Amino acid sequence: MDLSELAQATVQIIALMDDGSRWRPIWSGSGSIIEPQGLILTNAHIVDDQYGDYDALGVAITARSDQLPQLIYLAEVVTTDPVLDVAVIRITSDLEGVPVDLDLPYVNIADSDEVEIGDRLRILGYPGIGGETITFTEGAVSGFTLERGVSGRAWIKTDATIAGGNSGGMGTNTMGELIGIPSIVTSGSEHGQTVDCRPLADTDQDGDIDQQDTCVPVGGFINALRPVNLAQPLIEAAKRGEQYRGGAQPETGIAEEFDISKVVFSNLVFSDGVTEDDKPMQLWYALPGDPTHICAFWDFEHMANGLIWSSYWFVNGELSQENSVHDQSWGGGKQGNWWVCIFNEAGFHDSLYEIVLEVVGQALISDAVFVGGNRDLAEYALSNQSSATLCDVLLSPTGALNWGQDELDPEEVILPGETRVINLATGTYDMRLLNCDGVALLEDYSLEIDASFTYTAKD
Repeated sequence: MDLSELAQATVQIIALMDDGSRWRPIWSGSGSIIEPQGLILTNAHIVDDQYGDYDALGVAITARSDQLPQLIYLAEVVTTDPVLDVAVIRITSDLEGVPVDLDLPYVNIADSDEVEIGDRLRILGYPGIGGETITFTEGAVSGFTLERGVSGRAWIKTDATIAGGNSGGMGTNTMGELIGIPSIVTSGSEHGQTVDCRPLADTDQDGDIDQQDTCVPVGGFINALRPVNLAQPLIEAAKRGEQYRGGAQPETGIAEEFDISKVVFSNLVFSDGVTEDDKPMQLWYALPGDPTHICAFWDFEHMANGLIWSSYWFVNGELSQENSVHDQSWGGGKQGNWWVCIFNEAGFHDSLYEIVLEVVGQALISDAVFVGGNRDLAEYALSNQSSATLCDVLLSPTGALNWGQDELDPEEVILPGETRVINLATGTYDMRLLNCDGVALLEDYSLEIDASFTYTAKD
């Protein structure tokens, strides 16, 4: 398909309120016509009406790419998966409610598992409600993200600019076949201006990531698409005329009942793969050189389906937009364990990789891992010759932005006169020791830790 045909198969979806005399738009997104009878693939958040926010869904069509889309049809939601953020809607009538018999331009669906790094992508969609014609951008596939609960690729990462409102729209290969649904909007304009800035780094080195820290710009040119293969169960159900609602469902009343202070993320570890039963392939203190997967595993408590969470990856202290995925809908339930992987068939180069996990805008846990460098296992002996009890031992690879996790077990302390041996990879580390009131007793930097290393803490 050429671009003019793709533009005609890309629609604007508008949430409408009936004010008695006309339809009033509330918000909008984009979608792709996948069947000539008016079946449309889009994002679930665009058509979500859990709280009765709109009266109807409108569909606007573009006849020419230099003209504004015209609101012509009304549609209904047929299938949806709020965790994958994918939905299928069907055009049912004109604006007066009269049923319509359609033969619309549509896009063919490709196998998104055939997409490879470096492949060119085309993105089409509508950047806003009214006043804007269809927008086209293009770029390359920059990587993939894997995630528990999602079969195969969870995200296709791309450097193509995806402007606000393009969410839910069309992502095609160079043959004009649909391969993904743009689902993460990190660019505030066609020029890639940053739209978000979040406290993700412990810039004041006080051991907490909070509003006192300098925020890290989140946004720019890296965006993501849900692979169209993940939407196939929804599409097939919609074609059969069946109701379908996949994924773990958001819980009602989250906004009123949720308390972020009760959520616990713990036991963050790294591996170079995932077993079939969602366990680390092998736990590493440092990953071997050129791994194709870098996976983070963690335990969680007191979560709720539907909460917004993010995973931010840093490489050598710089935010990696192509690996980070943010503002996802949680579908893992209240407690258990979870994982997320970044994937590169060419292998990841020797570097320091750090992950920060965030829920509803608050960073909950972080840690870092060396990749490559021929590192050995070190036995770091911490001898407490001070008069204070040590309750938290933070050992962060030098160059990481955050202190990471406590190396001691939750109820473990190091009493005066005791020694605790901690296993970690050889390398250069910064150290921070705290008492049981959370007061920092000692900090030391750029410690060269070899296979057998003893540190004596004194008053």
